[in-house]
Amino acid sequence: MDAERSTIAGVGIVILLTAVAFGPLVAGISLSEPPTSQVGDEQGDVQIESVTFPAEATIESASYGAANYHVIVPAASVRIQSLSGSPILAYELTIASLGVQLSTLHFLDDGTSSPYELTMEPATLDRESLDEEYTGEAAVVAIDSSGRRTVANQTVTVRWAQ
Repeated sequence: MDAERSTIAGVGIVILLTAVAFGPLVAGISLSEPPTSQVGDEQGDVQIESVTFPAEATIESASYGAANYHVIVPAASVRIQSLSGSPILAYELTIASLGVQLSTLHFLDDGTSSPYELTMEPATLDRESLDEEYTGEAAVVAIDSSGRRTVANQTVTVRWAQ
């Protein structure tokens, strides 16, 4: 019986020591390596000359009679004035009346060509019914050494596909 208790106590001590050394059990003390990079801590800089947004995005029914819909956002074209390091561009679409914000991150590097096409994967809306048309706000946000800033935005019509 004592051997079982010793084994259980030993495992408990190992778990406790691991949590202290590598976990958030004690704030500010960790033996693990810090993350090398986080979104927003990117090194580099990007200056945008111009952005051309699509005039509209479309809503399509999901296949096989599912009770959800897909929002399809065409690519935005970005003319890059200057680029150094590894900044990020976020392509966003907000449809306030639906309470929806869609976004995709694009990681740039010195090999990125201009103009650059920002694409967004189709997003799924889980709704029972939708109106024929909505107003959305498309935006391109730069995330680089100087922080996070909106470089361009435009109103976009979101409607049923014909």
